[in-house]
Amino acid sequence: MKRIFLFFFCFLFLLTPTANAIQPTKTEATRENLLEDAVIDLLQPQMYEAVKEFYGTTYDKAFQCLKVVDIKKLHHPGSWMFEATLEGMTYSGAHSPPHDIFTVTVKKDWEDSNWVLKDYKVRKYDPNNQEYECREPA
Repeated sequence: MKRIFLFFFCFLFLLTPTANAIQPTKTEATRENLLEDAVIDLLQPQMYEAVKEFYGTTYDKAFQCLKVVDIKKLHHPGSWMFEATLEGMTYSGAHSPPHDIFTVTVKKDWEDSNWVLKDYKVRKYDPNNQEYECREPA
């Protein structure tokens, strides 16, 4: 009898969909949103470089609410030189609240063929500030 109940609960657990799989994202999958997701994915190593400089480690640090604040061409139209500013909130552990908001500026210029961390600013996250808008991936 115990085996039947165990089998039933395991079977029920495997077939129960998760909440994230059911709920679609609020961000529409437009071309602009997909390109923003691609830029965020491309530049995450530089964002974690800023986290390592600030905290001394990237252990148990992660980002949420990542967004591209600004992106511009450097030098002249038609070049492959860019400067991008991204922003995201850091947190530690699975269920802890956000700690800080990182604003990271990275560039790809004549001097470096890869994206390089140029500057970053950190401010404390204020949970009472309702102005900060989270962007979900498309």
